[in-house]
Amino acid sequence: MQALIVGADRIEGIRAEILRVADQFGIKDIDHWTGRKASEARRQLPSKTSLVVFMCDRANHMLVRNVRKQAEDMGIPMVFCHHSATEVRERLDDLSCARSRVQAQPQPHIPARRKS
Repeated sequence: MQALIVGADRIEGIRAEILRVADQFGIKDIDHWTGRKASEARRQLPSKTSLVVFMCDRANHMLVRNVRKQAEDMGIPMVFCHHSATEVRERLDDLSCARSRVQAQPQPHIPARRKS
């Protein structure tokens, strides 16, 4: 599985924050789309993407809209940040906590329907 960073030019700090939580999301690789080329707005998300990190102040709106729609359709978690590794860390921690809470909740028992 891989993470996708959308936007930003220098991603070393962002990459480090994603690698910090990589095991929780099953991430082995990180891809980066700068958003500077108009053709990137039409790219398709790779099927192995398991997390999308948007750097909103560094990506064009058409690209963000396209990637967001694809990620929603595929059920991929998304993180929206400005250009700050600290903010990426906070958002990823929030997402990790939310995922662990959902996984820890017991599934409700739904009784079988009786045949009439």
